[in-house]
Amino acid sequence: MRVGRQFWEPWIWICVLVVVLLASVPTGAAEFKTGKEVTIEKDEVIEDDLYMTGETMTVKGIVKGDVVASGKVVRIEGVVEGDVMAAGQAVVIDGEVRDDVRIAGMTLKLGEAARVGDDLFAAGFSFESEGGSQVAGRTSLTGYQALVAGEHQGDLVGALVGLQIEGRVDGNVQAAVESEAGPAWWTQFMQSPVPLPTVDPGLTLGSGARVGGDLSYKSKAAAEIADGALVTGETEHAVVELAEAPAARPGQRLAKVLRWFVALFLFGALLLWLVPDKMNGVAKAVLDRPVASFGWGIVTLIGFPLAMTLVLVVTLVLAMVFGFMTLGKLVALVVILGLLIEILLVTKLWIAVSFLAPVIVSFAGGRFLMTRGGAVEKSRYLNLLVGLALLALFGLVPFVGALVCWLVVLIGLGAGSYWAVRYLTRSGDE
Repeated sequence: MRVGRQFWEPWIWICVLVVVLLASVPTGAAEFKTGKEVTIEKDEVIEDDLYMTGETMTVKGIVKGDVVASGKVVRIEGVVEGDVMAAGQAVVIDGEVRDDVRIAGMTLKLGEAARVGDDLFAAGFSFESEGGSQVAGRTSLTGYQALVAGEHQGDLVGALVGLQIEGRVDGNVQAAVESEAGPAWWTQFMQSPVPLPTVDPGLTLGSGARVGGDLSYKSKAAAEIADGALVTGETEHAVVELAEAPAARPGQRLAKVLRWFVALFLFGALLLWLVPDKMNGVAKAVLDRPVASFGWGIVTLIGFPLAMTLVLVVTLVLAMVFGFMTLGKLVALVVILGLLIEILLVTKLWIAVSFLAPVIVSFAGGRFLMTRGGAVEKSRYLNLLVGLALLALFGLVPFVGALVCWLVVLIGLGAGSYWAVRYLTRSGDE
């Protein structure tokens, strides 16, 4: 069933985020700052790495290590001798960063006084480098739009809807843009702590644009290159053509359904052999309370991402608390445990959606069909076989199959949750 894959795959990125956090958690000395407004004044010098969280964070002084910050607004106006890793609604750099910059958020900006000593990676809705800003290394951009008006001494690589170059790129420019996305006039209505530029879809080189190397880009339409723009190397335009996926032949669809059928039957047979009582209990919940099971299924699907978000928040809070107490090993332990719990939740949801829910509903449906009219139940494995066969037939029908699959997932998840709550309640009373 493809329903499960569509739901659980995005949450893998939460685990990736936790891994990144794990890599950036200190095990030695570091400065931790938190609060609504956190400011490192001009006369302050931070000798170690600096970790900040809050609503508005500003670095005006000197940090001799790395800066890791997350919040609504992050501003770097002083000097950071190490890396800057920041995420927020707006991240603005108008000072000097002597190593790499990795930033993510809605609005990302390099002011005219910004100096980046090595590579820059920016992922967000909008990126802008003002005239006068400098990036010594490679510039990598991904998101919706980017306005590049500063001096970028290395290569520039972008995957965006709109990219506008008004400044200088000494290296090569390699971009993939979407030239038919429609005008971006609606960006002016977006709420941002920092004004957003308006960049049209596609690739645009203004009259002041200078590219020292080659210009290669992928898009449906040709770039808009002003008369004064200069590209020293070669210009290559790869036209993007969206090829329609070939329709699956009936034999291929049938083979796919058969593989799915065999996998679910083996999984269900194993459960009926190991935990027959629990399978019977959940199947009874499907038959006796189908509407309630459906409602519980919706709650369960909403509850999983909420639980994962809660685990992430608790992990970060505990890491910050232990960091203030300079307990570096406990910080690492908390983040590792948080990562393991996130992976466990993702795995559990995938198994429940892809295997458990269809097995439960199929087993319940097969039992209902095989015991109609007061017939004696012959075999629980036969019930599972009949239910899965019926579900497989529905799966071969376009649109109807997808709708049935979603109903099966919701009812199966809900019945499992409903039965588990009642089971735990009875166990607690005893």
